[in-house]
Amino acid sequence: MLLDTATDLTALRDVEALLQAIVRRTRAIVGADMAYISLNDPARGDTYIRRSDGVATAAYRTLRMPLGAGVLGQVATGLAPYQTSEYQADRTIAHDPEVDEIVRAEGVHAIMGAPLTVAGRVIGALIVADRRPRRYGPEEVGVVESIAAQAAVAIDNSLRFEEIARHAERLDREQRRSAAELTLATRVLELDRRLMDAVMVAPDVRRVLTLGAGVLDCDLWLLDPAGVVLAASADARADDPPQRPGTALAVTAATEHLGTLAAAPALAEPERALLERVTVHAALALLFARAEEDADLRGQHELHDDLLGDTGSVPRERLERRMRRWGLHPDDELWCVAVATPPADLRARLQVLRAAGARAVLTAHEQHVCVVTADPAWEQTLRRTADRHGWRLRAGSGGPATLAGLGDAHRRAALALGSLVTLDRDGVLDGGELGMLGALLGLARSGELPPSLTAGIDPLVAYDAERSADLTRTAFYYLESDGNVARVAELLHLHRNTVRQRLERIGALLGPGWDVSPRRLDTHLALRVRDAQVGLGG
Repeated sequence: MLLDTATDLTALRDVEALLQAIVRRTRAIVGADMAYISLNDPARGDTYIRRSDGVATAAYRTLRMPLGAGVLGQVATGLAPYQTSEYQADRTIAHDPEVDEIVRAEGVHAIMGAPLTVAGRVIGALIVADRRPRRYGPEEVGVVESIAAQAAVAIDNSLRFEEIARHAERLDREQRRSAAELTLATRVLELDRRLMDAVMVAPDVRRVLTLGAGVLDCDLWLLDPAGVVLAASADARADDPPQRPGTALAVTAATEHLGTLAAAPALAEPERALLERVTVHAALALLFARAEEDADLRGQHELHDDLLGDTGSVPRERLERRMRRWGLHPDDELWCVAVATPPADLRARLQVLRAAGARAVLTAHEQHVCVVTADPAWEQTLRRTADRHGWRLRAGSGGPATLAGLGDAHRRAALALGSLVTLDRDGVLDGGELGMLGALLGLARSGELPPSLTAGIDPLVAYDAERSADLTRTAFYYLESDGNVARVAELLHLHRNTVRQRLERIGALLGPGWDVSPRRLDTHLALRVRDAQVGLGG
């Protein structure tokens, strides 16, 4: 619905029709009693309601609020979204007696809104209100904030169109403007029209840059906030942006810095004005692309939950239709792969993996990226992708499995990934290779492991707790490294003699034969389970 709203708003040129569409759509999405939009008046230092929907009294519809006063005035300063569930009783708000009386007459209790910001300028606020106490949840606040970000660009576009149209009329009427200014205005209008058409057809930022480059007769690059090239115009080399661009403008949406638009060579003032229009539409294209990507990720996440849950509760026709969108079918042999991913890189890696993999559903799940795929060559694809991007590859897998067995395949994949992390090893591990250890780890993680299975190492755990020692971890690394004292010393940053002294103490506590068969297996499994619970290998 947010993408539909953004598309509808972008198509409107008339300011009043645009404002009415914004408040109506916002009110409907949030389910509020009323919605209104204000525009700031810098000369007077206040903000005034320009258009409303659902407001009953004339005084409220024409309300002017000093910046910083009330919820409206506070939101219109542009700092952040703000809300109150009981306006009259909220002492954190700067109240104005006359305004309070108008609010009381309208019967308003709850108010929430987000600022309208474009290119770093605060132009007003988008507000919803209810005639009953109400606490707006994070999703509702996020919806209003998203609409405000898109609406700010659309309003700025419409106001600019209106301003340019009035300017062109004055030129025609007064005939006092130069031919150069008239030409620039015409070029801006034509460029805006072409850019808007490009964004409406598809949110392709490269197409926006190519259209802008054609009008400006120069190469354009869009860099992300870190300076990495996101896109370039058709004739520009994406791998060779200018080190010192002739002209660089920020690409922003609301308060978010999306990137920098760089042009080479330097542009004169008329062309700079055209470049500013390109930045606005580049921001719009990025927002549209992000909205589409978020919708796609949500769809994959919902399907992922269905696939790993009780698939029998989902009608087969619906499940088949949703799986077909990502190249899957309920009768396919499926693999479940859990890929370790740093949280900071999660979104970027999801994008890369989605582009590299065919017939797959990807989503973030339990601190890893979960891939459900029908491609038998998934491992080769994953290894090539990791090598190409320089990733450290740790992945657990389960499968092939039928749709009914996919939940178990995911559990095996997660256990395999946990084992790789515990052992600090890279690579791809099939969960089916874990055997008895996998079963014990699964019981331990579900809280169903009988305490008697780990009782053999209780003396070590008690000793460490009483003396702040580290015998349990020493025993764990000793058995993990097949009794290699040098390796244990390296892992624990100890001298080998210290490790040997600890092993003697462990033997005294556990008794002779703790590190030889058959007790060695019991002790090792107990320590591995202990590691799964508290992280001995961390």
